[in-house]
Amino acid sequence: MNTDHKRQVPIINAKTGEVRLSEPVPVRAPRATDEMSAQPASVTSAAPMPSTDLASTVSESTSGTGLLDAVTQPSTTAPATSRGEAETSEPDAKGSGPAKVKPDIETLEQFIAHVYARKGQRVALKPKVTRIIAGSPRLDEAAAARLMVLADADVLLSVPRQLLLLSREVEGFPALRGALASFVKEVMLRHAAFATPDVQDAVCNLPEGPSMGDAMATLARFEPKNIEGKRELKPADLQVLRRNSVNLLATWFACNRGVNLEELASLLLHALWAPAARELADDNARLRALTEVEQSAGVGLVCQRFRQRASEAHAAQEVAERDTGTLRSQVSQLEEQLEQATLALDARIAELAALRASTADELAQQGQAQEAERMHLRHELERLRGRLVRRLDNSIEMLEVGLTALRNKTPRIEVMLERAEHVVDALRAEKSNLKGE
Repeated sequence: MNTDHKRQVPIINAKTGEVRLSEPVPVRAPRATDEMSAQPASVTSAAPMPSTDLASTVSESTSGTGLLDAVTQPSTTAPATSRGEAETSEPDAKGSGPAKVKPDIETLEQFIAHVYARKGQRVALKPKVTRIIAGSPRLDEAAAARLMVLADADVLLSVPRQLLLLSREVEGFPALRGALASFVKEVMLRHAAFATPDVQDAVCNLPEGPSMGDAMATLARFEPKNIEGKRELKPADLQVLRRNSVNLLATWFACNRGVNLEELASLLLHALWAPAARELADDNARLRALTEVEQSAGVGLVCQRFRQRASEAHAAQEVAERDTGTLRSQVSQLEEQLEQATLALDARIAELAALRASTADELAQQGQAQEAERMHLRHELERLRGRLVRRLDNSIEMLEVGLTALRNKTPRIEVMLERAEHVVDALRAEKSNLKGE
């Protein structure tokens, strides 16, 4: 083997630290002095490394030449296991050394800290990591205190929204989803932008809290208080904080109140987008704002939603116009029918007046007859009432006499029996009279 044209690439196992050499790989020698000056010093060296020197092997694996050899090496020169190990020892983007092996995430604290390390960039929660941290999703006091230090350093609230979005992606682990939401809620309530009682009531979903639109509008107008010893926010940072706060609260409503995307877009339009659009002074500023949009997907989604609603409204308008034409023809027909009905009504009114005049006399006669009958019935009722009162008085008197005979020292039962029989006979006679009447 000619070592001037072929060399071996060191491969480091990230888990065990074992170093091995790959199959010989052809290396292109530098062609000119200017190419040598354009590459790192380690690239100009093409001498083979002895496999017995571990330190030199590791050092050579971190050089630019090692990276060049790994890229130009054919895939058939090393088995799959070697390729997988080589990927773990790839140099970083600057070529200054091997990429740091990220520690495995095993706890919820480590994952939240990792999200904060991303400083608001999108983070993916892999199923394997989800299963691991879902085994113990709770944060103790010490872990919560350490994470709150990171949260307090995130003055512009760039991270909590990413945590909420990740909680929506968690399926099958409600405890983990609840732990993420609880942490974000505590971060929100601690931040100065959410210190207003109305906003906190909205976050806690209290019945006496403000509407979602009012709470988001309050955040969009947030003005920080000047605290001695604390650096004031720059105007650009304040705008970022307001935008992040409104977006965070909107995401919170979507997660906890089930707000759909159309309603959420309307809330964001009134609280955040429309006020920002009103600040554009002229067409040039509006053109600049239109052509400097970075989140094309979000703008496209919102525009598509509103365009769909406008299309539906236009279709509804066409249907309404057709219905209006039909209704107008029906109104013309109804007006003709109304005119005919008016004439018929006038005739019926005349007939009704005549009928009222004829029935008025009959009602007067009937009233007089009923009044006479009523007076007669009242007289009969008074007579019956007087007779019953007299009968009851006589019966009571006879029973009292009988009771007096029973209360004597020598009770006279026969007197009581006689009186009782007399009362019973009198009542039966009165009953027969009532039935006969």
